[in-house]
Amino acid sequence: MTKYDVVVVGAGIIGIAVCDELAKRGFKVVVVEKNPKIAEETTEGNSGIIHGGFDPTPGKLNAKLNLVGRKLYEEKWFKELDFPWQKVDSLVIALSEKEKEAVEKLYYRGIENGLQPSELKILTQKEVRNLEPNINPIVDSALLCTSSYIVDPVLLTYALWNRAKANKAELFLNHQVTKIKESKTDFLVTCKNLDQEVTFTCKKVINAAGHYADEIAKMIKAQDFNLIRRRGQYCILEKTEAQTLKNHVIFLVPTIYGKGVIVAPMPDGHILVGPTAEENIAKADTRLVDFKHLKIIQKLGKKIIPSLNVERISKLTSGSRPICQETDDFVIRYAKHNQNFINIAGIKSPGLTAAPAIALQVADMIDRTRKGEK
Repeated sequence: MTKYDVVVVGAGIIGIAVCDELAKRGFKVVVVEKNPKIAEETTEGNSGIIHGGFDPTPGKLNAKLNLVGRKLYEEKWFKELDFPWQKVDSLVIALSEKEKEAVEKLYYRGIENGLQPSELKILTQKEVRNLEPNINPIVDSALLCTSSYIVDPVLLTYALWNRAKANKAELFLNHQVTKIKESKTDFLVTCKNLDQEVTFTCKKVINAAGHYADEIAKMIKAQDFNLIRRRGQYCILEKTEAQTLKNHVIFLVPTIYGKGVIVAPMPDGHILVGPTAEENIAKADTRLVDFKHLKIIQKLGKKIIPSLNVERISKLTSGSRPICQETDDFVIRYAKHNQNFINIAGIKSPGLTAAPAIALQVADMIDRTRKGEK
């Protein structure tokens, strides 16, 4: 039986990013994933936006890691990895006086989160329409953020995996964790693969299982968080609709349910419209699409750009955000009774943006326990 330094549970962007960072540091790492491919769940159902960092609540971990993560994309991942990405500024548009107040609050929130004043600007109606002539003519104003990007999150995950594999990391697909047994020095991680049981021995476990992180944590009585789910359905429009949009990710004002509906370019030339915000979806249904919500998405898309032909649909897709019920923030911490087990849970937006920062933080946590530090 091969013995590993670390078993990572989950091969989404977070699990693979952590694996990549640990493999670079010389750890013997294996990732186990229940699906037949990597990046099949929350990562695949992601809008692909690298956020500037003006939206998260100041002081929360996700606000800090948004900013750090975005800078790591700029300084490292965009330069080191081969995957599709583009520099695309974002606009949060106000369609009323009340929404204008919300946009102004986002500006000051961004400054509090650490963005530079040069990265943010409140635009007048004229300035907005000069940037995006097809935008809803009732637009009052907008927040411009010049430090956002779009990426293909699935191809990014594969790029990270290719680098991790080059550093001798291993990956086992179709391996669903069914049991974790801990001793004073090791873990035995048992997986179901078809009709067989496969057991991995390791010194440390990283729980990056997305919507299933609570179930993995429960296996060693390390679940000190509760997760809920919020599904978001998207409509991907034909490339012909790209002519209606110059080069911005356009948001409606955010709500308590998320960052707000967007019309956004995709790296492959399509246009993304959505998402919805649906509560209490079963874990097994987080990637399902539901045609009764299509009209809602189309209506909101036309609210942003009235000339958008929302009937020219290339694909419907959906994703879901795992949300920590207690804090509405990222959970990145050691199990209370065992520092060799780390939970990464509740990684909702801006999880994609924060991924490189999360990977560094978790790898540092592993390093500290390896050196016997607290």
